[in-house]
Amino acid sequence: MKKFAEYTIWDSVTPQAVTSSTDATPIVVTKASHGYSTGDKVVINGHTTNIAANGIFKITVLTSSTFSLQDVNTGADVAGSGAGAGSSGVVALAPKVLLVEDFLNVVLQVDTTGSFNGTFKIAGSLGKKKSDATAISGDTPNFSATQTPSNPYSLVQIINLATAAAVDGATGVTSAGTDLHNLYEVNVNGLKYLSIIPTAWTAGAISVKAMCYSNE
Repeated sequence: MKKFAEYTIWDSVTPQAVTSSTDATPIVVTKASHGYSTGDKVVINGHTTNIAANGIFKITVLTSSTFSLQDVNTGADVAGSGAGAGSSGVVALAPKVLLVEDFLNVVLQVDTTGSFNGTFKIAGSLGKKKSDATAISGDTPNFSATQTPSNPYSLVQIINLATAAAVDGATGVTSAGTDLHNLYEVNVNGLKYLSIIPTAWTAGAISVKAMCYSNE
């Protein structure tokens, strides 16, 4: 019997370049005219020096140009890495993390607008070890945070269904000023979690719909 499930991972989301962050508790991120609201979940990737700012977080808006980071599960303030103020990277509203353990494949429908210029990558995980899981967060990894044995995930290869070309996980999907309207297939047989990480962005908004299916 076939199983299907549909999810919207991103709905017309525009990633933005991060200006800076404070190496403090909580971390305060600066991005002029960010447009976020208190309680939003965001993903930050590629932030340098203060790498504790990378990951998925809840935020508290302080001004139109600043917000602080809280743990997405506990709400606790996130501490800086201790290496100094951070810079660069990409911030966006956090994508959904899909539970895919009941499915063999996922097809991603990707549509962009605004002369898309950027890169995103697909990440998968089997989940955390039992010793690292908590009652609050379960075993879901924090995609985009530092990869460690206690936060295990990897980048995943996908297939462009228009060309049958493989897109390596470390390369990701990239476009320079051209909008995408593509379908990609992900073999999730054996994976438990799947999500998307924005790794570079200068223009455009992106929408991603996922169809999960199994022929069993």
